[in-house]
Amino acid sequence: MDNQTKISQAAVRVFSREGFHRARMTSIAQEAGVAVGTIYNYFKNKDDLLLSVFEGSFRFRMDFLKQLGHTSLPVRDQIQHLLESHFEQIRGQQELAELILFERFHRGSRLRDRILALQKTIIDQIAEFIREGIAEGWVRACHPKVVAQALYDLVQTMTACWVFASLGDEDDIFASAPKELADLIWMGLGNREEDAND
Repeated sequence: MDNQTKISQAAVRVFSREGFHRARMTSIAQEAGVAVGTIYNYFKNKDDLLLSVFEGSFRFRMDFLKQLGHTSLPVRDQIQHLLESHFEQIRGQQELAELILFERFHRGSRLRDRILALQKTIIDQIAEFIREGIAEGWVRACHPKVVAQALYDLVQTMTACWVFASLGDEDDIFASAPKELADLIWMGLGNREEDAND
């Protein structure tokens, strides 16, 4: 594993454990097993490091969303695959999910604005997916931007429940979420007239 990746992964652990404001670059360097100066070879400061981690996570989601749009899978299956990918990534990187959710709602800095801009990119991509569905007849007429925002927030809420709640059945809920949410989304978005003609 290269130093930049080691530093990014260590930063997620330290930020999650100590909080962004209390975290020190020396702690991140120690966690990564590198010298403090090595961090500055890749990142200007702590904000830059955290932003880089977030951008990598969002880039993964955007790439997956774009790839999914080029498959021949039925739309309902595409939705479920997208949700499965999201929840698998969250399950594998719970600390990162906590950071993203926390920073989205608790920072008034340019970092929060950048996170919201990254989220807007994903929402815009979902809206485009919905527009294409309307044009092709498999999605009912709707306001793509409003629906895309609602879908994004629905998934974020499920993620927050799993990350922060302690209900005792989080793993079962998380395992069932992709199929249940895909069904819910499809039942709400699907063009019933198109279904009736199939």
